[in-house]
Amino acid sequence: MAETTKKRGRKPDANSKSGKIRELLSTGMSAGDIAKKLGCTPALVYNVKARLSGGSAKKRGPGRPPKAKAASGGGGLDGIAGILDAVKNSERERASLRAALEKIQAVISDALA
Repeated sequence: MAETTKKRGRKPDANSKSGKIRELLSTGMSAGDIAKKLGCTPALVYNVKARLSGGSAKKRGPGRPPKAKAASGGGGLDGIAGILDAVKNSERERASLRAALEKIQAVISDALA
């Protein structure tokens, strides 16, 4: 059963305050000027402007990152071979960091001597 998605809320009305805001936004007027002219807050103007552009991503709430995509291939571990590769890479990285730390220790000991 395929349902058609319905838009919620009222239909846009050109005579409403938000309709007037949409008209003035299309002329290129700034949000502050529109708010002064219509006697509303700039926040309302920005909200109408955001709805007008049709935000592409769904909001998850303030400060919440977007959901992580499912790990299907690509970056996932593919059985034993994938685990071995991950361990080898971490060992290489560990050796590289240890060498850098030894160089830093040598520079510090030379500076203090």
